[in-house]
Parts: sequence; C-alpha cells; structure tokens
Amino acid sequence: MLSVFLTVDTPGREIFLNFGTTTKVLFYALATLSIAVFARGFYRRIRKYRRGRPLARLDFGRFIRALGDISSNRTITKRNRAVGVAHFFVLWGFVVLLIGTTIIAIDVDIIGIFLNKPEWQFWNGWFYSAYALILDVFGIGFVVGLVVLARIRRSAPDRLDYTRVDDIEADRRGYQLDDRAFLGILLFLGISGFLLEGFRIAATDFPDFEVVSIAGWAIALATGPLGQTANDLARTFTWWIHGLAALAFVAYLPYSKGMHVINDAANLAFTEPRSAAVLAGVEDPTSPGYQSIDDFTWKDLLDLDACTKCGRCHEVCPARASGSPLSPRDLILDLREHADARSGLRMWFGLGVEPRNADATEIAGTVIARDTLWACTTCMACMEVCPVGIEHIPTIVQLRRRLVDVGEVESGLQSAFQSLARGGNSFGKSAKQRARWTKGLDFKVKDVRKEAAEYLWFVGDHAAFDPRAAEVSQTVARLLRAADVDFGILYDGERNAGNDVRRAGEEGLFEMLRDSNVEAFESASYQRMFTTDPHSLNTLRGEYPTDDDVLHYTALLDELISVGKISLGSLTGKATYHDPCYLGRYQDEYEAPRRLIRATGLEVVEMGRCRENSLCCGAGGGRIWMDDSGLDERPSENRIREAVALGEDVRFFVVSCPKDMIMYSDAVKTTGNEGRIEVIDIAQLVERAKELVLVG
Repeated sequence: MLSVFLTVDTPGREIFLNFGTTTKVLFYALATLSIAVFARGFYRRIRKYRRGRPLARLDFGRFIRALGDISSNRTITKRNRAVGVAHFFVLWGFVVLLIGTTIIAIDVDIIGIFLNKPEWQFWNGWFYSAYALILDVFGIGFVVGLVVLARIRRSAPDRLDYTRVDDIEADRRGYQLDDRAFLGILLFLGISGFLLEGFRIAATDFPDFEVVSIAGWAIALATGPLGQTANDLARTFTWWIHGLAALAFVAYLPYSKGMHVINDAANLAFTEPRSAAVLAGVEDPTSPGYQSIDDFTWKDLLDLDACTKCGRCHEVCPARASGSPLSPRDLILDLREHADARSGLRMWFGLGVEPRNADATEIAGTVIARDTLWACTTCMACMEVCPVGIEHIPTIVQLRRRLVDVGEVESGLQSAFQSLARGGNSFGKSAKQRARWTKGLDFKVKDVRKEAAEYLWFVGDHAAFDPRAAEVSQTVARLLRAADVDFGILYDGERNAGNDVRRAGEEGLFEMLRDSNVEAFESASYQRMFTTDPHSLNTLRGEYPTDDDVLHYTALLDELISVGKISLGSLTGKATYHDPCYLGRYQDEYEAPRRLIRATGLEVVEMGRCRENSLCCGAGGGRIWMDDSGLDERPSENRIREAVALGEDVRFFVVSCPKDMIMYSDAVKTTGNEGRIEVIDIAQLVERAKELVLVG
C-alpha cells in the first residue's frame, strides 16, 4: 500500500485508511456484485440491439463529427444555452471523475494488489497533487452544473410534463422517479465526495500538499474545530455511504435513465441527419414497413433507449401543439416500453410505465395508434431539435407503410392516392390540364421534350393546379422571361414528384411516380433543373436516380439579381418570412429567400420561431390531403397569429412554397386577419419591386 513507501511529506493518500482486511474484502465483494448487476443489464441491452435488423452506419467522418458534438455539448446547447452550459460541466466533471476513479483502480487494485508491485505505483508525488487539483476543479463544475439543472427541472417547463397528449390515462410517476433518482444520486456522489475529502484532510491534520484539494481544504477548515477523532469518524461514515452510493449507481445504470451516458454517445456516432430527407426503401415489397419490433433495425432500437425524455421534440411538434394525439417523445417512449417488454428488460423505477400491449405483434394501430401516426407532418422539427440524434420520422414512415399495406388509411389520403395513381396528380385532374396555368401568359413556355432549354422547371401539383399557387407560377415565368432565362416544362409529361406520397407510406405509388418522371427527364433536353416546390426539391435531389443539379427558385432568382439580370426598385415597409420545412430543415436553405426580400427594399422582421425552429404550416407528410377539422388550432393559424403579434408595421407574410401559399391564405381568413397582413410569395414581391423600376 501507499503507506509502505510514502513519507509524511510525500503527496498521496491511502484509500483504505484505518480499514482492516475484513472491511476491504467486504467492499470488493460488493464491488464485484455491483459490476455483475451492471454487466447483466448491459448485456441484455446489447442483446436487444443485436436482435435488430442490420443497417450500415459505420462512417469515420460521422464518428469524428459526433466526437465534436459530444465534447462541446453543441446539440444540447442548441436552443437552450443554460441547459447546454450546465450539462457541459456535468459531462466533463463526470468524465474526469470517472478517469480519476479509473486511475485509482489501476494504481491500487491492479498494480498494488493484483500485481503486488508497489514500486510501479504512480498515484503519489507531483502526479497526486495535479490529480487532486484537477479533480476538485472539475468536481466543483460537476456539482454546480447539477444544481443548475435541478433548478431548471424544478421550474417544471412544459416539455418536462409527462402528461400524455392522447386520451390514454397513464401513471407516469416511474419516469419522474427515474429522473429525480438519476440527478439526485449524481449530486449526492459529488457532494459526499467533497465531504469525504474534507473530513480526511482534517482527520490527518491538514497535510500541506492537500491544499491543492481546494474544495476539500475549504470543508476541512470548516470541520477542523470538531477535532481529528470526530473528523475521522465522519470520514469513515462518509466513506461507506459514498462508496455504497457509487456501487449502487454502477448497478443502476443499465436499468435507468443513466444508461444515456453510454447510449447517447453511441447514437450520435451512428445518426444520419439526412435519414428523413432520403428515406430508406422497402426491402420486401410483399411486406412493407414495420409490423413488429423484430422489423426494427439496431439503430431504431438504439434510438429508443437514447431518449432522455427531455421533451424538446414534444415542445416543438406542430401536431402536438394543434391538439393532435402525437407527441414524438411519447411515441418513442411507448416503443421503448414495448421493445423492453419483448426483450425481457425491466427498469428499476417501473411504476406507472408498464408497457401497453406488451404481447402485441402488430405495432402500427396497437402499440402506436393510427391517429397518432397520421398526425405527423414530417416537418423534421423533432429530429432537428433532438440533442441525442433520434430519427423519429423514418420510424413513423415505416409504421405508416404498414398501415397502408393493411388498408388502414385516412379517407382523404386514400382519395389522393387514387387520384395520383390515375392521373399523376392529387387534384384528380387530367394530365393534359397540368400546363393550363401557362395560358395566362403572353408568351409560349417551351416543352423541353420537343425543344432544348437551359432550365427544366419542375412545377409540381399545387403550383400547377391550385389557382392561388398558379398565380405565383405565372409570376415566376414572367420574371424568368424578362431576365432572358431559357426555360421549359414537361407539360403533361410531369407527374407528382412523390415526396409526400412516400412520407405518407405509399412506397409503391412513389416508385411509380418517380419512374414516370425519370422517363420524362430522359426524353427531355436541358442542362439544369429548378422547382418552385420545396417538397419536390427534396425528393428530386435525394431520392431520384439522377445526377441533376436541382435548384429552388429562390436560389435562381437570387442569382439572377446578383448578376444584374433583374433590376429592382425599392419597396417600403417590413415583412416576415416563413421558412418552409422542406427548404429549411430538409435542405438547409435559409439565406437566399432573405436576400431576395431585402433586395426588394423591405426590412425582414423575424418571428420567434424561424430558420431551424420554424413552425410547420401543417401540410407536409400528406397532411394536406387529410381532414384537419378536429384540431384545436391549425398550425397555419397559430403561425399567422405569431406573425400578426410582431406589430402593425409588418405588412407582408412572405412564403416560398405553394403549399404555404395555400395554407396561410386560408389561415389569414379563418383568423380574421384579412387586410391586416398580406400572404405573398417571394416571386410576387420581386415582381412588385421590378415594376417600380419600369415605372421609374
């Protein structure tokens, strides 16, 4: 032991100070039991993931990015700086304290006891002093961070409310107990560790080298007047309660929220941020989607365990806010409970969280209700805000595929599918009417199947068939014509791109639409492609077997203005801009639309929910084809109220998506704000500013 070769002036300490052999044997026996309990739970989790279907996610670049995210706490700091900073100190305090414990185990247990080589031991001298200082500094940060997180949790923000959003009654005290137990035991370990250090320093008569143990030294100064005997008694008592708590924590980890310290790091390393934008295809066309938990991939199962119940996805979900029976957090937790039940895993704090339908082999419609699955707008807000890389949308789509396969489809959606299958559009119109909107122009738009053009414009259904969006299409055509842009369209050769069809779970119909469009592309002569529909942009870019460089029309107009092909006058006033989900979160385009608005002379006033945090209009994922009359408040109506609250000087609500034009034009009326704020497309703003030049 250290006492054999350390002098009183040499920095160092003995772990089992004044403890006999029986005490040491008892401690090591308890430690062995604790590790065995941990290993059993950890093995069951690994066995659970190994039951999942294979999925290739090993990528060195992704791993390096994950290391950066984890070490900086970037994903946790996002949208909540206070929580992120506090968690940063907790994380690194925990890591450093864990390293410190490992160093002791190596020095004392392996080198000192197992190898019996006291001359090799290094936990003394200058190393011990540096060790003591570093651990105290990080330990203080650890405790302070935990206290801050506890105060935030005590304030009980809405995202930490475990009340279900559906009509199912559930006692979720187990979740609350688990949260409190995890935070409480960490805080107890941190505080008791410092107390143990202080009692030891006072009991050993304040060795000079211990002054680097800044927290322990301060505590020793406070307890010193009690005398060495009292401090040694307190040290012995604290040693045991701290040690037993640490061993209990190790055993508790695999059966609690504590497992996230391992799962979350792994999940971030294997997460694919583009998994919602580029969905996985169907492996077995005869049985599409997820029927049972056995159909889930290992990454899907890891997702379920990675959830820390932070509620950020719950907070930003437009479906949940509108009164739908969907909370991304609850969906993940319900699936986790079911997967645990099927795997034989039980949480220590299981009160109130017993899985429903534990024996069910059919997940879609039983474990997760049909209405819950159809409520999703696939806006990706949940995935973007999730600090641990959970991929909610691909899982929801897989479950939707199962519902489609068994015919459990909402009536409006079924009608849309039928129209798309017959005529290639959701409006039930003849394909020959797709280019009817061009008749309002005073020039002929090229048919790229018959004559070459520089740009192929993929118009999309709503931009072609809905009168409000068709007006925007005419505006875009006039702007391009004035800028001498060589463009054309596919006329009746175009079909719906299939983005929303795919996310509504109809993979077969998506493939049919995609193949038809690809055939039309191959028959056309063009150099580049652009679209006015962000939904089409997403699937054309990532889910079509082409190498086409597809632009959004805002990027094209921005380019034309920057090179001087479109000259603008200056409008006066203020505008707010709505970021479409499929242009922003899906395609990471936020700046071009704002540059266009500023180019018209208008001042951009941001809503509180903008850019990555933009609120969905409610139309995505096939929701535009479904009945929303039962909602408490449509997301589009909530959004218009948010815009109006910016003040009377904000005159324009600017959009850059045909679905947004439709949804928000209706919402202005239903909220009674007609005449108060104008819903206008960016192209229409640009044309107004351009006309000022002509007038001038």
